Amino acid sequence: MFQSGRFYFSAAIISGIIILGLASFGSSPVCYGSNTSTVAGVNEAGTIVPFSTGMSTDSPLDNLSPKDGKIEGRLISKLTPAGINNRGQVVGLCVLDAPEKNYAFVREPDGRIWIFKTPSSSGQGEFTDISDSGKAVGFYENEKIRSKTGFLMDAQGKWVMDIQYPANACPDTLAYLHTEPNGINDNDEIVGNYQCTEKPEEADPLFQGNGFYRATDGTFYRVQYENARRTVAGKISNTGIIFGYYVIDGKTWIPFAAGKNEVLKPLIP
Repeated sequence: MFQSGRFYFSAAIISGIIILGLASFGSSPVCYGSNTSTVAGVNEAGTIVPFSTGMSTDSPLDNLSPKDGKIEGRLISKLTPAGINNRGQVVGLCVLDAPEKNYAFVREPDGRIWIFKTPSSSGQGEFTDISDSGKAVGFYENEKIRSKTGFLMDAQGKWVMDIQYPANACPDTLAYLHTEPNGINDNDEIVGNYQCTEKPEEADPLFQGNGFYRATDGTFYRVQYENARRTVAGKISNTGIIFGYYVIDGKTWIPFAAGKNEVLKPLIP
C-alpha cells in the first residue's frame, strides 16, 4: 500500500527549505519556518503549490481540483501535489473513488488535469517531481518483484523506463529492494531514496532508507551527508544543488543543501 501522507509531509519540508533561498555553494544545514510545512513545491518564479488542495497560502494554485470535482469522469477524494516546474505544471498523487485507487497526475498550466498510468497491472502510482522540460519521476508498486520501483515519464507523457537502485546494495537476508525517486532537474539528474527489506510490506524508503543520485549516463551514487546515520535526497536544482535532510538519530532530522561534490559517494561493492 502507498504511504502517501508520510511522503508528502517530508516533501513539503524539503520544498519549504528551497523557498527560504538557500546559498548555492558548499554544504550547510538549514532551519525552516513553521509555515513551510504547507508547501509541496515552488518554482523559480516563486509560485507555490500547497501540500494539500484547499490550504490557504495566498497562491493561485491553492485549489487545483476541477470545478466538478472529477478527473476522467471519476470523483476525486484526494489531490496531493508534490512538485511544480517553471512552466506551471504540477504533479503528485490523485486518489479517485469508486473504486478507490491512487494515480499519478499532471496539472497543465491551463488547469487541465490528466492521469498517468504506470506499468503496474492497475496503473497506480504517484509522481514526486517534474523538471522544467516536463519530464517527471515517481514510483509504483511493482508486482513482479514485490517492491516499490521508480519510473521516468518523458515530456510527451510517455513512460520511458524504470528506475531501480543497483541490486547488490541488498544483502541476502534483505532481498526486497525499493527505489523512490524524489527529484529531477533539467539535466535529467535524479535523486531519491532506496531501501532493502526482509518483507515487501516493510518498505518505507523515505523514512527508513538511504539517499541516491542517478547521473545522466545512468550511473548511481550514494548520497551521504558527512557522518550522518542516513541521508534523504529530496530535490535537485538545475545547478546540481541537492536538498534534503540528514538523520543523526531517530529524533533528529536536519535539513541541508549541498553541492554534489559534498555528498556523493561511490556505491558500496
